[in-house]
Amino acid sequence: MTGCFRGELRRVWLRLLVLAGLWVWFSVAALGQVSAPDTSVTVALRNLASRAGVAFAGQVMQVNRLGGVVEIVFRVDTPLLGSLGASYTVREWAGLWSAGQSRYSVGQRMVIFLYAPGKAGLSSPVDGMEGMLPMVQASADSVPLLDVRRLAARVVRAVGSPMVDAEGGAMSVGDVTEVVAGWRKPIVREPVRLPLPVGVLPVRVGPVPMRPVLAAVGR
Repeated sequence: MTGCFRGELRRVWLRLLVLAGLWVWFSVAALGQVSAPDTSVTVALRNLASRAGVAFAGQVMQVNRLGGVVEIVFRVDTPLLGSLGASYTVREWAGLWSAGQSRYSVGQRMVIFLYAPGKAGLSSPVDGMEGMLPMVQASADSVPLLDVRRLAARVVRAVGSPMVDAEGGAMSVGDVTEVVAGWRKPIVREPVRLPLPVGVLPVRVGPVPMRPVLAAVGR
């Protein structure tokens, strides 16, 4: 009898574990947190887009510290995801700005993926700094590119394969905006990986030529 009781108890525990695992999986899936593995930078971009409330290419115009909240005002140059106007204000918890760290600077340009604001109106980039792709260029006259090294570092690699380096750490702004705006569609082609400019400079002023994107994708 004791052996039968222990066997039945073991089966009950196994059922409970399976049910608990299924509950966790469905809960996470309902929140949109289940993503395909990052097998390429393109897939990593699509995974960021799938969890973003808004995404756009833009420039930081103001950074205002307001007690426990920091407001970052962006000019929106190219809307990619969500409902966007000419500007967008991100309200971040000031605790993210530890020890006076400056997460953004006025004039900085980037493509940014942001979570939808919570009940308190606060938001932040998807996956932290990986949700911010800075624009860089070699000189004031050169074409800006997007630094994708953070995303490339999280791509699933075979054991022993090298990490990404500056030789393939950039993509054109037009290629990235095209991937993000069409993240629900099948991948037609992989964007070209480009070398980072020598003596990289952050893009802070002036217009940046981009491939036209017809409309932002609604959520």
